[in-house]
Amino acid sequence: MKILIVNNYFYNRGGDCTYMFSLKKLLKKNGHNVVIFSMNHPDNYDCEYSDHFVSYINYAEEIKDKKLSSAVKVIKRTVYSTEARQKIEALIQKEKPDIAHLQNIHHHITPSILYVLRKYNIPIVWTLHDYTIICPNTSFLAKGLICERCKKRKFYWPMITRCKKESFSASTMAAFETIIHRMMGVYKLVDIFIAPSMFLRNKFIEYGFNENKIIHIDHFIDFPVIEDNVSPEDYYFFVGRITQEKGVKTLIDAAINVNLSHLKIAGGGPFMNELVAYTRRRDKNNIVEFLGHLSREDLFDLYRNSRFVIVPSEWYENSGLTIFEAFACGKPVIGANIGGIPELIKDHVRGLIFRSGDAEALSFSIMHMLKNPDHVRLMGDNAKDYIKNHLNGETHYRKLLNTYMEALSSH
Repeated sequence: MKILIVNNYFYNRGGDCTYMFSLKKLLKKNGHNVVIFSMNHPDNYDCEYSDHFVSYINYAEEIKDKKLSSAVKVIKRTVYSTEARQKIEALIQKEKPDIAHLQNIHHHITPSILYVLRKYNIPIVWTLHDYTIICPNTSFLAKGLICERCKKRKFYWPMITRCKKESFSASTMAAFETIIHRMMGVYKLVDIFIAPSMFLRNKFIEYGFNENKIIHIDHFIDFPVIEDNVSPEDYYFFVGRITQEKGVKTLIDAAINVNLSHLKIAGGGPFMNELVAYTRRRDKNNIVEFLGHLSREDLFDLYRNSRFVIVPSEWYENSGLTIFEAFACGKPVIGANIGGIPELIKDHVRGLIFRSGDAEALSFSIMHMLKNPDHVRLMGDNAKDYIKNHLNGETHYRKLLNTYMEALSSH
């Protein structure tokens, strides 16, 4: 089978890209041909299909330009890219794919390509990595807090709350994009949506999507489970983008309250400098250490030698890669009771669940882990077994192939 994978970026930019590259590898391993359609970003890896990619656009720079021509360019590219439509048609004519598997396509490639795929009777499967289709701000956040004001198509709220980058123009553009795509009925052109968590699936159904068109398939991890059982060092850690909604401030407060062991924080982001300054003022015993960005090798050493991992999110996290990586290293996870996190962890089975945003509750969970090493080992073993038996490539491929065949059967 020849499968067309579509994603905005073709480099390791985030979870959607990590999944895309793992998927590409998995499909090729099972004898399929894979064709890529993406955007010509400066950081892209080499790709034999890059001549067909859409041109790169830097929205941050375009928005700085106050000219009307720049505004028109942004609107046209964000809502309906004629360039993407033309280029994917040329790629389809040349490669003749059997099926298309979409990842993240909004803002750069846009749903304009759906019409071309339908024109050539190509089944469309779409893995949902975020909430863009039902939330103009993609994350159900407004000013750092959970927001569902747009429910029941009340898409005037982004202009009021300025939820997109705290900007009136960006929020208005996001709302306009959502409204136009809903009016055009573009999502009715998709055969099957894949939700990586039951939470995301249920949220889309809650917002009016046909439950028969959305199935749940967990992500998978494509590197070997680490079997060596090293004695953990005296730390636990967080890895991820340092933003307000990731709950890192709550985690720092909890770690300082516990005042045992050490918290290591890997990653960077816009909230980093503020959090470092905040920690310096409060952390009198040097409990917290910021490590910045790490290589994959250093990161996995951090996993292997840790006691446990913490995912303290304060937004509707879909299916966090951190949890998969921790499980593969035999480490249990303390996770917030929000989004798809509890589905993976299962309280007291592969980790502990605490109330999102509650530093005291998180302190209690951290203390339990530190005081009960045998329970930590047991949950770590459960986590490793769960990766081996459920979140592996073979299981994912089998479910995905069934989905592809179902989509093909309707054409």
